[in-house]
Amino acid sequence: MTTRKASQRLAVVVFVVMLLVVVSVVPWRRGIIYSGGADAVVVGKAVIAILGLGAAVLVHSTARVRGTTGGRSLTLLATIIIVSALGALSTGDADAALVLVVRLIIASATVVLIVRTAPPLVVLSALLAAMGVVSAFTSITGLTSGLTEGRLAGGLPEMAPNVLAGLAGPPILGLAWSMVSNGIKLWNWPPFVVLLVIVVATGSRTSLLVGALGLLLVLLHAKRLPTSTTIASIIAVPVLVALFALTDTIREALARGQNVDEIATLSSRTVAWEAVLNTPLDTWSKWIGVGLAAKTVGVQERFRDVQVLDSSWVSIIAQAGIIGTVLLAVWVLFTCIDSVRNRSLRPITSPLLVLILIRSFTENGLIESSATFVLFLAIALTLEGRSRYPGHAIPPDRYLLAQPLPHTSASTTKGASTSAQN
Repeated sequence: MTTRKASQRLAVVVFVVMLLVVVSVVPWRRGIIYSGGADAVVVGKAVIAILGLGAAVLVHSTARVRGTTGGRSLTLLATIIIVSALGALSTGDADAALVLVVRLIIASATVVLIVRTAPPLVVLSALLAAMGVVSAFTSITGLTSGLTEGRLAGGLPEMAPNVLAGLAGPPILGLAWSMVSNGIKLWNWPPFVVLLVIVVATGSRTSLLVGALGLLLVLLHAKRLPTSTTIASIIAVPVLVALFALTDTIREALARGQNVDEIATLSSRTVAWEAVLNTPLDTWSKWIGVGLAAKTVGVQERFRDVQVLDSSWVSIIAQAGIIGTVLLAVWVLFTCIDSVRNRSLRPITSPLLVLILIRSFTENGLIESSATFVLFLAIALTLEGRSRYPGHAIPPDRYLLAQPLPHTSASTTKGASTSAQN
């Protein structure tokens, strides 16, 4: 088998595994918070997750070339999980938390095996492609909700509009980097447009604004734009200005029928945030949390006494306390530093991290069995200085991310990626 065919086969296999992972971690039901027990959905997701892990084990064990991963990310993740598990045990209700911990471990193990099996760009390309495929499929099956509710939501599996936007956003940045690297091709601009329409149709303000920032970062990282991309960018500017100035399309997507005061207060979120932050310092819950099953918090409001936690950072405070939050902050900080220092991967990892981390303040998913977590873990592992994959450059016209790694055996700088070092 030629090197090109072997690379293509590896990319397809990795995509299939990542597709199983994404399907197993995305929500299958809207408005349902897991509180323990097993039903058809829980069992179905578990079966798919185990299939993904089994496929990753098979691919890794039969791979001719295997890489290694650094231990920092896995150590921090394991410690956060242990802290949250202790918090769950301290409450005396650890059944649901245990199931969620197992889900997280299975997803993490699958990602680790794949990162050790394929070059960084193949891993990220496959994961972003899987997220794009799932978001497109669930959007098609959820078109009815978009027509009746005013905001596009996932149909099969069921997803809230914000969750769908979070799933479709990262592949947009991957496709944008492909167009910045190799120009606009027949295979990259149609999915880019489709996914962009999906995000706009969801009405997710955070995804729209942060996505725009991510696209700007992709452009800023480009050393020289291909002619086709330059022309498209020049045409896009007046079109966007016209859409904003002459129509209400963008403004309606951002406002969603709310006035400025309603948008600015974020009252439903801040009520939950205040309740978590006001936990007394002299309690175990403040320091080690109450477990990963904590998705809501008790509040004293006129029409409700429970509020959903809509922030990854507030959630981790509730789930793993101050200790878990500090560990997560350290992990995020080191990953961002690695991204800035990595000259080969930072043109795509930095925009993706900006998208993930800004959304983490208003959306859940950074530390839980979710597509956001899977993407963050994959990025963190590929960026670690001690991660190595002795692979060859991937043909630049074959995959979602079209920036091949330099074909050299030595690192150009500390933390910079090459074909032998991520």
